[in-house]
Order: sequence, then C-alpha cells, then structure tokens
Amino acid sequence: MVQMRALLTAGFILIVFASQAVWVTFSPVLTLVSEEINVSVELLGLLAVTYPIFFLILTIPSGLLLDRDFKRWFLFGSVATFFAAAGRLVSFNYYWLLVCQLSGALGQPFLLNAFVPYASQLYEERRTLVISVLSLSMYLGTVFALAAGLKLYTAGGLTLLILPSAVVATAGIVLVLIAVRAVRFTKAESFAVKQFGAVLKRKDLWIIGAILGFGVATFDNLATWLQPALRSAGLEKVAGDAVALAIVLGLIGVAVIPDRVARANLRTIYMRSITPLIAAFFVILAFSLNTTLLFAFLGISGLLMLPAYAIIMDWIGKFCDREVHGSATGFVGLTSRAISVALTLGAMYFISSAELYFTYLTIPITVAFILTLLLPNDRKKPSISKVF
Repeated sequence: MVQMRALLTAGFILIVFASQAVWVTFSPVLTLVSEEINVSVELLGLLAVTYPIFFLILTIPSGLLLDRDFKRWFLFGSVATFFAAAGRLVSFNYYWLLVCQLSGALGQPFLLNAFVPYASQLYEERRTLVISVLSLSMYLGTVFALAAGLKLYTAGGLTLLILPSAVVATAGIVLVLIAVRAVRFTKAESFAVKQFGAVLKRKDLWIIGAILGFGVATFDNLATWLQPALRSAGLEKVAGDAVALAIVLGLIGVAVIPDRVARANLRTIYMRSITPLIAAFFVILAFSLNTTLLFAFLGISGLLMLPAYAIIMDWIGKFCDREVHGSATGFVGLTSRAISVALTLGAMYFISSAELYFTYLTIPITVAFILTLLLPNDRKKPSISKVF
C-alpha cells in the first residue's frame, strides 16, 4: 500500500507537470510559431486562454465529482492530460492543436481540484507538505515550458518543443495506471448538496477565492501576454526567461514559505503584506522599464506570490470538512477563474505598449490587497466543528 501510494503520488506529480507545460507551450514563442503555422498571434495565444476558461466552467462540477468518486475522476483528468500532451505530436495543424489543448483544459480542473482531497486522504499529517509538492510540480511545468520553449523551438522546431511534455505525461500515466487500483479513496454515496450549500455561505471562501483570482489573473497575464507586450520596449526575447525566473524563485518560496506560514497561522498577515509590495513593483515597471528591473521585480514577485496558492489550498484543507474538500476547492476555483479569465482576455487590449500593460497589471493586485483587509484572521478562525 505504501509503495503503491508513493508510485501514485509520483505519477500525479508528473501528470500535473505535463498539464501545466501543455498550457503555456507556445507562450515564449508566440510570434515565431504563429508565423510558421500561419495564424495570428492573438489566435495562437488563445490556446493558453482555453485553460482558465475550461477551469471556470468545470471547477465546481469537477469538485463535486471528485467528492463523489475521487478515484474515477482523478483518473479521467490524468488520461485527458496524457492525450493532450502526446496527441500534439500527431499534427501541427492549428485545429488539431486546439483539440489537444481542449483535452488538456478539460483534464486540468480534475487535477488541480484533487490537490486538497488527495493530500488530506492519503497524507493527513503531512497535508501542507504534499499540497506544496503538488504546487511545485504545477509551477515547475510552467517554468520548464517558458524557460526552455525558445531554446527547444530554435533547436528542433515544433517537434522538440512538444516532445518533453509528451514524454513526461506518458511516464506519469503509466505510474498512475499501475498504482491507482491499489490505493483506497473515500467514495460518497450521493452528492453532498447540503454541505455544498454550507460552502456557499462561507464568507472566507468567497474572499480567498477572489484574492486567488486576482493573483492568478496576474500570473496568467504574465505567462500569456508578456512577450508581445514587451515588444514595444525591445525586450520580447527575455520575456520567457523573466517569467521563468519569477516562477523558479516562486518554487523556492513554495518549498519554504507555506508550511511555516501554516504552522504559525499567519496566512492572513502574509497575504496582507505581499500584495501592496507587488503592486508597487508593477507601478515602477510601468514608468521605468529596463531588463534589470524587469528581472528583479518579477523575480521577487514570484518568490512572494506563488506560495499564496498553496497557502490558500491549505486554508481549505484546515478549515473545511473533508467531505467537501473537492467542492470547496472547486468553489474557490470558480470564484478565482471568473476573475482571472475576464482579466486575461481583457489584457489583449493592453499589450500594445509595456507601460500600458504593467499599468493594467497593477489593478488586480491592488484590489487583492483591499480584499485581504476583509479576510478573517486565521489565528482567530473557529474549528471545523464550529463552522459546519
């Protein structure tokens, strides 16, 4: 059982990595690939936008289905992601790439919403650590795609650009299929409608969902639109590396910060501290942009901002009943994605200049700070028994 659990966790980590790599495969080479396959930059960029759109649509249904039968729907998300990653090797036609991207977008909610119930059911005593590891894998897949994308494309074209995520997804699905039957998960007899109704009444979940949404919107915008936005400043070639640096430093933050913040019950204070600082960084970049400031400010922002995802997921794991972990995660995901999709789609109208783009990014972070002032102090939060 322990060995199979370890194999399943390894497979889960690899599948999550592949999912995120598929999401932003083309982001660091948008202008180059769009010319090769003869589509507009905006149309190719919309491949990445399918992920947040599908997450918005499917996050609550996927959460409910995971609460109902975790194993079945976790497997569904894994298989859909494998098809997305490996299927792109069949053809580079834009519409086939879109089909594969839609498969990955379909599977992603079942993977990300599985973080909290998976960690809580299999690793209750190490819940925060497991959530952090899965979050690391999520970000690392994005880091790899953004940092290596231009180099892979230059060295081997679209085939080499797509191949790594296909290999990782194949290894991941093999491990998942080997181990999943031997690992036991809870299976609800019916949908927890009443419990989900209680989730909807939770003020703290609405607030952390909105905070996460404005943070995800900022990250999605950087991953999707930074390269064309920096063209006006002649810095488009460093866009992938700049975002990758932010995520690499964020990985360090995810590995170190969430567990310490959780143990000290400083979740609220942490989010109140980092949001105004990051907003100030973007204001400076809007009016004084150069390579040094870009790398420095995005790097520090990543170090501080990315751990917030694991911290918010751990909030759900600690303050929500286990029977609704998937549903609560899905609800927070819906709230966050509704905000992030709107802001990411809107960003395409602000990429004509770097100054306009960074001014635009200042807005969601400023609103997130205001919301943190409304968030209950987690040191004073009641126990689960008092919440439900």
